[in-house]
Amino acid sequence: MRWGVVAVLLLAACSKGGVGTKAEDGESIACALGGSLQFKPDCTVERSGADGAQVIVVRLPDGAFHRFEVSKDGQELLAADGADQTKSALKEGRFEVILGQDRFVIPARASAGKS
Repeated sequence: MRWGVVAVLLLAACSKGGVGTKAEDGESIACALGGSLQFKPDCTVERSGADGAQVIVVRLPDGAFHRFEVSKDGQELLAADGADQTKSALKEGRFEVILGQDRFVIPARASAGKS
């Protein structure tokens, strides 16, 4: 029975951006998906804070999403879910991120959850 409760909570967290978060929705960002060389403004980003960490959720046009956490030094975005690791760097006020075959350009700014 305990696992059923955990599963329900996990599903709720996935559908609502996580437990205990406050998100700013809808900021459009450039992304190149599935190995594409061309960036398009087809993705959106939500910024939130959870347990003192800055969290960024990138939503893809097909409804999928990637959740990233800003590194403690603020210089990288780290994959918060899944098996793939990110390659990222903070350059000229934006994060340039590679996750698998997907690439994103995300403006760097303070998260809604950061004090």
